[in-house]
Amino acid sequence: MSFQRTMNKLENLSLQKPDKLLTVYLNTDRSDPDQQGGEWKIALKNGFNSLVEYLESAPEERERLQAIRPKVENHILSRERELPRSFIIFASADSGIWETFELQVPVETNFYWEEKPHLEQLKSLHDQYPQTGLILLQQNQIKILTSAFGQLQTSEFMEFDLDTEDWRRSEGPHHADVSMGSGGGKSNQQDEFDERLKANQQRWWKSLGSILDKKAADENWEKIVLVGDKEEAAVLAENMNKDVHETIQKNLLNENEHQVIEKLLA
Repeated sequence: MSFQRTMNKLENLSLQKPDKLLTVYLNTDRSDPDQQGGEWKIALKNGFNSLVEYLESAPEERERLQAIRPKVENHILSRERELPRSFIIFASADSGIWETFELQVPVETNFYWEEKPHLEQLKSLHDQYPQTGLILLQQNQIKILTSAFGQLQTSEFMEFDLDTEDWRRSEGPHHADVSMGSGGGKSNQQDEFDERLKANQQRWWKSLGSILDKKAADENWEKIVLVGDKEEAAVLAENMNKDVHETIQKNLLNENEHQVIEKLLA
């Protein structure tokens, strides 16, 4: 389910007693100086214990909280080896609500037991880190990264094939070729390659613009960032129907995708 559909579902929730909704924001960020000793485990335990104590005079609600507590705890503890920086969980007993977010951005730890979900932190994080398309440009090669909440979702490498005059795709991590030739000077092969590239530039910018417009719609991009030579980025933007929100002049095509997102979205 897309983020917007999940949000629409949560925004329209309103449960009736004795069923209520548990909202958990748990900071598990190991880079946080206050999290070096696994303090998140104590926060998880204390959060539930505080709610149980609060529900002492509401035994039916407390029973439902205790029914979903093991599922929440087991879900979080099962991720301990590859711990994200935070968890956001919405859960209920009778109505079976179960929505989870495992994020690479920190949150402020909070536990709620109410008729409606607490969405303020989640909305704030989404505003800071929307569904973003990052297009890394380098001559006739590009890498398309989709990021949500500052985390890599998909990666796709594309290269314009001069023989077929079309874009070739490959999924996953890819280290693009830096040069056709070797050594200090340009080879005749490189000169010929550069000439063919220049002759085909108008064609590939137009076709690439159409490809990215479709990708933006398919991936529900809320923000588009072009990364590379500013002149190339400007030409590409002119050939797209979707709005480009930012252009960054950096050559990051051959760098690790996760590190690229950290650099660009920090």
